[in-house]
Amino acid sequence: MAKNMTIRYLRERLSSRKKIGEEAFHLLHLISAYVNDADTEDVGRELVLRALDRREEFDGLQEVMDALTRQVGLFPYLDEDSLGFRDLLAYEFHRPVGVEESVVFHRAQAEVYRRLINGENVILSAPTSFGKSRIIDALLASEKYVNMAVVVPTIALIDETRKRLTAFRDKYKIITQVSQEVSDKNIFIFTAERVVAFEEFPKIDFFVIDEFYKIGALVEDESRTVALNQAFYKLHKAGGQFYMLGPNIQHIPPGLEDRFRCFFYSTHFATVASEIIPVFDWDNDIHRLVELASELDGQTLIYCRSPKRVNEVARALFAATTQQPDEYFDGLIDWASNNFHPDWVYQKALGSGVGIHHGKLPRSLGQYSVAAFNEEKIKFLVCTSTLIEGVNTKAKNVVIFDNIVGGKKFDFFTFNNIKGRSGRMFQHFVGRVFVFHQPPQEELPFVDFPLFTQDASTPDSLLIQLDEEDLKPASLERLSNVFRQDVLPIELIKANSGLDPASQVQLAEYLSSIGMDQAKSLLWTGIPSWEEVNAASVLVWDFLTSRRPRSGVFSGKQLAFKIYALMHEQNVRVRVEAELEPGQYQAKSADEAVERVLEFDRNWASFEIPRLFMALSKIQEYVFKERFGRAGDYSFFSARAEALFRNPVAVALEEYGLPMQITDKIAKIIPLSDEIDAAICEIKMLPPEGMGLLAFEEDLLRQAQQYL
Repeated sequence: MAKNMTIRYLRERLSSRKKIGEEAFHLLHLISAYVNDADTEDVGRELVLRALDRREEFDGLQEVMDALTRQVGLFPYLDEDSLGFRDLLAYEFHRPVGVEESVVFHRAQAEVYRRLINGENVILSAPTSFGKSRIIDALLASEKYVNMAVVVPTIALIDETRKRLTAFRDKYKIITQVSQEVSDKNIFIFTAERVVAFEEFPKIDFFVIDEFYKIGALVEDESRTVALNQAFYKLHKAGGQFYMLGPNIQHIPPGLEDRFRCFFYSTHFATVASEIIPVFDWDNDIHRLVELASELDGQTLIYCRSPKRVNEVARALFAATTQQPDEYFDGLIDWASNNFHPDWVYQKALGSGVGIHHGKLPRSLGQYSVAAFNEEKIKFLVCTSTLIEGVNTKAKNVVIFDNIVGGKKFDFFTFNNIKGRSGRMFQHFVGRVFVFHQPPQEELPFVDFPLFTQDASTPDSLLIQLDEEDLKPASLERLSNVFRQDVLPIELIKANSGLDPASQVQLAEYLSSIGMDQAKSLLWTGIPSWEEVNAASVLVWDFLTSRRPRSGVFSGKQLAFKIYALMHEQNVRVRVEAELEPGQYQAKSADEAVERVLEFDRNWASFEIPRLFMALSKIQEYVFKERFGRAGDYSFFSARAEALFRNPVAVALEEYGLPMQITDKIAKIIPLSDEIDAAICEIKMLPPEGMGLLAFEEDLLRQAQQYL
């Protein structure tokens, strides 16, 4: 009890704005008791970080501070020039080989790095501030590997990782698109879906699975979880060494380390401390948030449960501000107003110092928000979980405004993940976390590996992708009906990755039962008519989806309607205005109208439609060729849908920070190649001033060119 009181006293004293003064030595003496006890070293490290946050007030005690810092393994925070010989030796021992001299690992980082550089497979669970990605950079600098794959959970993380790894572009080709050509030495930065879709990898010497906890998230998102399991399986079967990293995990399935010959390293080693500050004194949470925001200093991340909530919070914050709109954003405000809608919250908020980030935004504008925040052009960034999943920001404060993710109350694991976004190594030793709801109960986070455990919750769509020798007896029994049926070949079922095998067989059985009159509307190639789009959409919806409303689509016919509208009108502003036209389905606001259009383009047109229509194409081809001697071919249509019926490189370049509207403008001046590698070279060499672009568009083009 006395020790707990001392910890509380030290935290309060080190976070107080009062001068430490004559208490300095006494405080360090108390901290040393925790630092020198193996059972309390994590607490000792936190207290050292709090002391480092007020380092200037420990004047004259630099040697003691350095000793405590070294003792808890925080070598990056030591001043190399002030170290004695013994400390300098320890310091140099934590410097990775081949990287710039300024990079020094902390103790736990160095241990993981040494295991990996020696060829071990490592599954690392560590706090957000650990510096897990810096280990990847050091491994690349060693030039030990010819081909490396980095698997990230989101497109936003593809961009962030790509930008970070452009430091190695003189030694490696960086590949982020499935259509890019392979070179002699490559770094593949893919989502799991792209790993699955990429047909012929060269030999991958080393691969990384970032945010690996998602490998067990079947309840949250079955489709993406299956893809991640399949991506890991595909890369591991090819024989590459692996490094899986993520936060706050304490347990993995028994036997997994032996099965995959890996080492599970779980640590609480943090390089920043977090201070939890309850904000429970509210009747109206929005009003209380606005009040809190007016009191905060430093960059502030505000977590919300949904894009709709993000918009509500952003509007409340900018409505309450008394500052004049920042002229820096004038170009962006005019551009977004013209290309989306004048009343859209995105640009209205930015001008008042409030950025937004969620999964419905164009990727280029999401990147713009994060960059403006990290460059301190804006003070607030209001976001959903899309930003929490690994994107780094320079947030001193995190406000956990809602306690819901994916429509459910979040657990202790998710709370820790969001909380970990506060603070930043070398900038904010102590991050402040303001919570509007009681934090969830602490638990022992466990991550399942469905491809390994193969229990009742493991989907058949994953099991069918595993080699027979890797299937457990119970799994073989579950799939026995699929293996025994003679309606579809097993290889065709496997080719439709991520889709339920039984559903594919049922679709094939239906196609086998219909006559030529019904089949005619499915025997199309190229660009389909309305009747053909509708016929295919209804089958896709009925057989290959869960038939649950998603991303604004409620039925097969509605899916067809939205596809057909996109086929004939790519201009986002025009489609937004159409959503606002009076009628039964009229959007309630400009925000809703914009997000309906953007959500359909991202979730359906560029992802689900190509995947599902190609599955239907393969199945109908197999059935109809035998029955009628001919079949449809939806490959051209699927490729066009994936590109939103514009130049294919426009969607790819959006991920590089260049909005499609700008690429469309450029394509009218020069004939851009439809091959992504060639188009990247063409864009990189363009003089921004000669393309007839607005000043804001020229700036975005220059920023994109830096990392091409």
